[in-house]
Amino acid sequence: MLLVRSLLTFSVTALLVISCAIFILAHWAAWRQYRRFPSEKSPEPPPGVSILKPVEGANETTYEAFASFCRIAYAGRIELLVGTIRPDDAITTVVDRLRKDYPECDIRLYFAELRGTNRKTSIMETLWQKAAGDYLFFSDADVLVAPDYLQQLLPLLTRPGVGCLTCLPRGIGAHTLGGKLIALHYDFNYLPQWMLAMRTTGIDWAIGHTMAVPREVLGGLGGFRDFLNHLADDYELGHRVTRLGLKVLVPPYLIDCFMPRESLRAAVRRLQRWKRTMRRARGPAFLGSILTYPVFWALLLAVLQPLYWWSWAALAGIVAIRYGLAFQLQTFVRLPGWKRSWWLLPLVDIIEGITFVGAYTGKTIYWAGRRYRLMPDGTLAAASENRHGSDL
Repeated sequence: MLLVRSLLTFSVTALLVISCAIFILAHWAAWRQYRRFPSEKSPEPPPGVSILKPVEGANETTYEAFASFCRIAYAGRIELLVGTIRPDDAITTVVDRLRKDYPECDIRLYFAELRGTNRKTSIMETLWQKAAGDYLFFSDADVLVAPDYLQQLLPLLTRPGVGCLTCLPRGIGAHTLGGKLIALHYDFNYLPQWMLAMRTTGIDWAIGHTMAVPREVLGGLGGFRDFLNHLADDYELGHRVTRLGLKVLVPPYLIDCFMPRESLRAAVRRLQRWKRTMRRARGPAFLGSILTYPVFWALLLAVLQPLYWWSWAALAGIVAIRYGLAFQLQTFVRLPGWKRSWWLLPLVDIIEGITFVGAYTGKTIYWAGRRYRLMPDGTLAAASENRHGSDL
């Protein structure tokens, strides 16, 4: 037993050291990426743009989020296409209000046929076929954008060789423990992980907060019809774009996303879904993400050697490093509510480590109030009927 404990202690210590080094490198990569935004001129004449919003349900922030797209400053033609599945969906009321408040905007609502297990992808397949724009900007229902959204991003999407543009999120409006956990995950774990990947293996996937593609590129892929049953529709889109020999661009532009009013349990379920999704999507490469949670490894070391002062000193030191790097990252992330939530970071890291393990110990996920089984090939199978959701 003593030998086993010693071997475990040695292994965990080695992983802790490696994890700490990788964690520091990830934050350095994030700092390098976000310290400045490239300034480029918008294309002339301005091309037509379609904003595509797949959604089911609505909450107290939905109108404000959608209205921000109606206030985009853009010289060219722009249309806002909203898609859902059920004619009695709450989003229809929101669209009616938007049409009344912004009569100058081209706002259209479409009802999609359910073509696969992934309801969101079924909606996106309908929307892009109805769109008239040369460039298609897909975004989630909780996204809030600034008026210069297209001015900042469209010039980058029109670069030669770019087939997809995607942006990382910044959590806003977090009022519950679960919401604060997700917001911290976005900007102090997820963001450094992406930046490290971009500096090493490269990015060949996208994320649903903003996925922008030239219409001709999406047409060349046949739209979404080949992955209507996949959970990770955003990953599949980005990955298939790179298979065409085109690049997925991740600019230093954070997209504001309203955080859900959810419990800690619901937030953990959400993180578990994302972990299981990435495990299926990225395969063996997903294993490397466990080395970006040094607090998790430091706590495990303290649990293995609770009677030795050095194990607790290591935990305290790692937590201090964690806070120091997070405060530095906050200088450009500018997460709202940071002063009320920063102390939760160690808890976030521990939950991240636990849900990483959970990615390999189960195949059930909960998405938009429905339960699914995640199959080995990344496709979804409905597990049971549940209430209608609203977090597409």
